[in-house]
Amino acid sequence: MINTYAVILAGGIGSRFWPLSRELEPKQFLSFKGKQSLLQQTIERVLPLVPATNIIIIGSAQHKFELEGQIAHYSIPSENIILEPCGKNTAPAIGLAARMIAKRDYEATMIVLPADHYIPNEKKLLNLFREGVKLAQNNYLVTIGIEPASAHTGYGYIKTRSQGHKVSKSQVRAYSVEKFTEKPDQKTAQKYFKSKQYFWNSGMFIWKASVILDEIKNYLPDLSSKLSLTKWNNIKPISIDYGVLEKSRRVVMLAGQGLGWSDLGSWSAFSAICEKDKSGNVIQADAVDFDSKDVSIFGKSRLIATMGLKDVVIVDTDDALLVCNKNRTEEVKKIVDYIKLNKRQEHISHKTVKRPWGSYTVMNTGFGFKVKLVQIHPHKRLSLQRHLERSEHWVVVEGEAKITVGRDVFYRKSNESIYVPKKGVHRLENATDKSLKIVEVQCGQYLEEDDIERMEDDFKRI
Repeated sequence: MINTYAVILAGGIGSRFWPLSRELEPKQFLSFKGKQSLLQQTIERVLPLVPATNIIIIGSAQHKFELEGQIAHYSIPSENIILEPCGKNTAPAIGLAARMIAKRDYEATMIVLPADHYIPNEKKLLNLFREGVKLAQNNYLVTIGIEPASAHTGYGYIKTRSQGHKVSKSQVRAYSVEKFTEKPDQKTAQKYFKSKQYFWNSGMFIWKASVILDEIKNYLPDLSSKLSLTKWNNIKPISIDYGVLEKSRRVVMLAGQGLGWSDLGSWSAFSAICEKDKSGNVIQADAVDFDSKDVSIFGKSRLIATMGLKDVVIVDTDDALLVCNKNRTEEVKKIVDYIKLNKRQEHISHKTVKRPWGSYTVMNTGFGFKVKLVQIHPHKRLSLQRHLERSEHWVVVEGEAKITVGRDVFYRKSNESIYVPKKGVHRLENATDKSLKIVEVQCGQYLEEDDIERMEDDFKRI
């Protein structure tokens, strides 16, 4: 479909998936089922219909290097990546992508997809997309609803007006839409589930770029006048559902049946798609359990022992542990909000932080010192920089380092070290074909990551 584009929304934080999902490494960049990340799975999902040159990815500016690394082996042009300075919800992001597409092909159709869904039956999904494109070419705004499997309170709902009719000769049914609703309480969700008129709102859409731009102009004129990154800070956040779809008369819904769809919105949602033992437990960790039932345990680095638990989720990472009743995993965001409010760091990153040149892991920290293990990829280097508040001692533990301090250049091999004074201009480089690892000991009264002044940088972070 050469005049069809895929727009992948990859800018979220995934706070309900804390402590695995973090601000600098959100869930769309993580692998949950299989080796590929959720973003990569989303790209693979649409490639049978849409050429890579027609895939637009909208992400956060702070995820630039992670995003570029994840899509490096696809042929997605760099100009197809839109980096938001800050999140403004779905309507501005979709509008910006639609404007880009319309400039290339005014009659083009766009399939809008979140980057964090799990959909095992991709054949049925592609068929749904094909039928949706046909409707979109007749100037409809097409949304995809999921037939509810339970009275779920974690999803928004779509209420339909009719029993639906078949689209062309396929088994797909199209419905006129009465309204969109927010996430309901349990009593309301039960009512929706029994009525058979309500579907889960998947957040997947299909429409012409020109048509959605016209509807944004009709219902969100202020947004329409500001659809550019240069005016981004002046845009008011709003969802496409609330801003356009609830008001437009062009909306139809396709029923997504048999997709195995999950938005992976919470740990209980993820547990539901995982393999379970005879007691209903999901154990993806080094774990010892006695007499627990319907428990989900996720961990990597240490032994987790449990006994006599029921309906509990346990998620263990290097610096944080979550223990939560399964019925309350939708509320994990409250924990993240509390951590932010108290100016802690556990919502921002893991102990191992990825950088475009490699990564670093915080090994220990205390008053006046911090110890890191720094790993630099072959033929990569850090910026030419200095720190105003700290000095650094570097010990090479693997590989060979090329080190600039002031005007001097030094080479250090395994078991050799060097000292970088406070305010000293310096650069660390791996000029070899092998990995470089160093232990970095920082000393000073202030040791945060914002104490860095860059003079030169290969990754344009100055």
